[in-house]
Order: sequence, then C-alpha cells, then structure tokens
Amino acid sequence: MTISVLATGGTFDKAYERGAGVKNFTFLEESAVAEIITRFGLTNIELTYDQERAKDSLDMDDTDRAFIADWCASQSHPVVVHGTDTMINTARVIAARGLNKAVIITGALQSAHMRDTDAEFNLGGAIIAAQSCQPGVYIVMNGKLFLWDECQKNPVTGRFESTKNGS
Repeated sequence: MTISVLATGGTFDKAYERGAGVKNFTFLEESAVAEIITRFGLTNIELTYDQERAKDSLDMDDTDRAFIADWCASQSHPVVVHGTDTMINTARVIAARGLNKAVIITGALQSAHMRDTDAEFNLGGAIIAAQSCQPGVYIVMNGKLFLWDECQKNPVTGRFESTKNGS
C-alpha cells in the first residue's frame, strides 16, 4: 500500500529566522516531511510538495481548498499536511466531495524544524490512520483521531479536542 502525502505548508513546514516575529518565516525548497520519510526509512510514502503553493493556512482560499480536494480524489490513500488554524475548513470541502476513501489531515503546533515539535508524531499517526481507517475525512492531532466534524482547535491551548459530549 502506498500512502500519498501532500504537504501544503502550515506550521509543520515553517522555517523561522533567528530573532524573527511569528509572521517572519519561509517555506524551504523541500518539505520537512521528506526528511522524516528518509530518516525513518519509510518506503511506502509518495510525497507531493510545491514550495510555490506552500502557505500559512490562514492565507488559503477556495482555490487552494479545491486543489487539495482534487488531489485527495486522485489518490488511493491520501494524507494532507496542513496548517492547523483552518484544516477543518479544508476538511469540510473534501468531505463535500463524498469520496469513498479515508482522507487524513494532520499538522503541527510546532514547526518540524524545532526541537520540541509534534510534527513527526502527528505524521506517524496520520500514516497509520491512512492504512486502517474506514472511508471518511479525519483529523489526526495530539495523539488522537477525530472525524473532521467532531473536533475543534481549542483557541487557548491550541490542541484539538472532541466536540462530542462526554468525549
């Protein structure tokens, strides 16, 4: 089974300059996902990344979301690495397509280039989810798997949490 990963930018791939403010970042020529795939010797991963398309998810528009949904439709086991602020908006567009496959969306609260990043952990969870989930659109964050419409990003903690009662 081949897992197809689309890296769209977001915090996962941000490279900050020293002493820079939050908005002073760049996206490098190669996604951090490529380094993770290489370091862990993952052989069943195909990566799609275009530095020109990489952006902060707050800057994404309907054209970007349509591109991502089209890409997911063309892959058998898609994983999307996305900025956390608007990944649920993108999940909504993908879900509206009614694809008969599992689509997994993940991201990071800390850049993969930082020491205390959650990027590798979240990507690993997403790769496992892509191999085992039933059809649907899922968010993998913070060691948890959510249906896209049953979670939200907590604006205080930045972590994803269930919107279902009692969860």
